[in-house]
Amino acid sequence: MKLKENNNSYEVIYRYDIDSDILGIKVNRDFQYDETIEMDDGILLDFDIDNIPTALEIHDASKRLNVPPESLNNILFLNVNISVDVNSICINALFGLLIKNIENECPIHSITSNFSHIPEIEAQLII
Repeated sequence: MKLKENNNSYEVIYRYDIDSDILGIKVNRDFQYDETIEMDDGILLDFDIDNIPTALEIHDASKRLNVPPESLNNILFLNVNISVDVNSICINALFGLLIKNIENECPIHSITSNFSHIPEIEAQLII
């Protein structure tokens, strides 16, 4: 579901598989998949046919965020900023997690070259 027409913010849903330590984040709307960009080893970003970011998959999520795996079952907030320009694709994500009854902010940053020539866009995936 698109939240705000003018600022490319999209509401997402997430699923965490504790056995494989994979966190999947996906926009909560219909889309037609086009391609996956491997940001870093184990961080995958999907785009639809309109070049809108639609999903993010993070392997070894608890290790990358340095948190207990069970904390990823109940994400308090999530803000993923995605910037695409002619040279690069950048993700800056901030996760709000409850660890030992204390709210923690845990970031992930990733950047890669824009070899796929995805058009420039600024988008935000949020819970």
